[in-house]
Amino acid sequence: MPADRGAGCITCADTATRMRVVEVDGGRELAVCVDEDERRHTVDTGIAGPVAPGDRLLVHAGAALSKECA
Repeated sequence: MPADRGAGCITCADTATRMRVVEVDGGRELAVCVDEDERRHTVDTGIAGPVAPGDRLLVHAGAALSKECA
C-alpha cells in the first residue's frame, strides 16, 4: 500500500516545522529556535548552513533542512 505523501515523513511520520532562530552556536552548528507556540528547540543547522537570529528555518527531526526566503 503506498504511503500517504501528505501525512509526513515516510520514515518517521514527523512533519517539517517552521521555526525562528533566537540564538546561534556557530562553532557547533546548532541554534536555539522557537516554533509557532514559542516552544524552544535545539536545532542542528549543518545542512542549512550559517544562520543568524531572526532567520526562519524549515526543521525536520531536529535538523534545519533549509532557510526560508523573506
